[in-house]
Amino acid sequence: MKIFTAEQMRAFDKAASEQFLIPSIVLMENAALRVVEFLEQQFAPLSGKKILVLCGKGNNGGDGFAIARHLQKAKHLTVFMTCAPGDLKGDALINFKILRASGAAIAHAGTRSGDLRWDTFDVIIDALLGTGFKCEIRGEELKHTLEMAALAPAPVVAVDLPSGLNSDTGEAAKEALPADFTVTLVAPKRGLFVQQGLDLCGEIWVGGIGTPQRVMEAAETGLEVLNQSVARQLAAKLKRPLDAHKGDAGRVLILGGSLGLSGAPAMSAHAALRAGAGLVTTALPNRVVPIFAGAQNEAMSRPLLDDAQGRLVEASFEDVPRLWENMDAVALGPGLSRSSGALEFARRVVCECPAPLIVDADALYALRPILRQIKARTAPTILTPHPGEMGELMQIEIAEVQKTRLETAKACAEKFGAFVVLKGARSVVAAPDGKLWVNLTGNPGMATGGSGDVLTGIIAGLLAQLKDAQSATLLGVYAHGLAGDLAYQSKDNGLIAGDIAHHLPAALKQFKNGVAPSNARLQKLI
Repeated sequence: MKIFTAEQMRAFDKAASEQFLIPSIVLMENAALRVVEFLEQQFAPLSGKKILVLCGKGNNGGDGFAIARHLQKAKHLTVFMTCAPGDLKGDALINFKILRASGAAIAHAGTRSGDLRWDTFDVIIDALLGTGFKCEIRGEELKHTLEMAALAPAPVVAVDLPSGLNSDTGEAAKEALPADFTVTLVAPKRGLFVQQGLDLCGEIWVGGIGTPQRVMEAAETGLEVLNQSVARQLAAKLKRPLDAHKGDAGRVLILGGSLGLSGAPAMSAHAALRAGAGLVTTALPNRVVPIFAGAQNEAMSRPLLDDAQGRLVEASFEDVPRLWENMDAVALGPGLSRSSGALEFARRVVCECPAPLIVDADALYALRPILRQIKARTAPTILTPHPGEMGELMQIEIAEVQKTRLETAKACAEKFGAFVVLKGARSVVAAPDGKLWVNLTGNPGMATGGSGDVLTGIIAGLLAQLKDAQSATLLGVYAHGLAGDLAYQSKDNGLIAGDIAHHLPAALKQFKNGVAPSNARLQKLI
């Protein structure tokens, strides 16, 4: 599913009206019906609920008036608008008049929102500000209404996007109203997945309103959601024949480790096996091998020359080429350390490895001096930085990385000629050709040591089976987050990296039954 800008959404509405002769008020009516369908699904029976609908003066407010008309069966319906009727125009004015003619009471500016009994409502519908909002809340009545709604105990359902959120940048006004649920219309907007949008939107649903599908399919966006539908299509390629043997399931080589960081390659190896790789070999500093062997039974280990501190050195590389013969995927970096010798070792690996290569953790700090050699690699390269590591790769501050996650991931992929996973809330996957995906799985409990090492192992294990870097990266990121979500259900913030690997088979099993239908008018995204 594509993600669009506010300008593109306006173009879709215009095309629907001018090219396909769909009146704009019909689109508004369909938008209202999608929100009402969501309310009936989430809060039934509505006949027993006290519902407050907050309406602004634009088209978002028009949606609110139409929603309110369908909610008159509620036990108690209150409609409050933050402007005077004379400020309304177009379809919003028409729906206001229809609602008023139906006998509904509509309070408006001049009747202070402070007079509302905010603690008595069961549900609050936010139809105040839409995609036209930029960065500043104007009007004391509107500010006061947003403040009171944020303090109210009732769940908030945002129409299209939370009021006060910029639909393109994800920046939000200080008075922005956090939503428990967002029913975004037609298609997802960029701002829902970046910056403050991550915390403001709550659970996201997409509601179709009749916008011609071919108009959206023709629109270039370069940005899509990485959701269950995408993951199912990719996971269908993992099916094995009955006579498959361990070599057919893929061979993985993991390079890394150092004294004090032996757990990182162990977790990567375990995750690669849990992802379905048939054979996993981990090459480690000689002093680390006994520790690794005690922690990981199923993966093989090979000793490499190390220094007195148990770290790899440039000369450690001499034994590596014989190890990566016949390997389907190589992962470099877990637990490597940033000693000068270890980084020189990493540079040799990146420059000479003939196999598809995942570079993570400390190995990422070795890359900038060999940019030309990385781009010249004939086999695919996958980089998996967290924001701090991305800052090192792109020579920018972490705050700038987080502010421009989509743009930075895209620039990094183009710079290094690699697939890039920018980890964090709503991880971003960027392809060398400029395409972007925003992942919809994952949770705050995954902010724990070793989570990235598990991701590296998952991608490596899938890459060894799928033999396709883009498919393995996308499926690996989604499955990693889903396994974390399954673990989070019982562990909450006590989740550890091993829990993610433990739940990985259950996460992948969810994708074994083909592609889920995606033609529903109302779809849950997150």
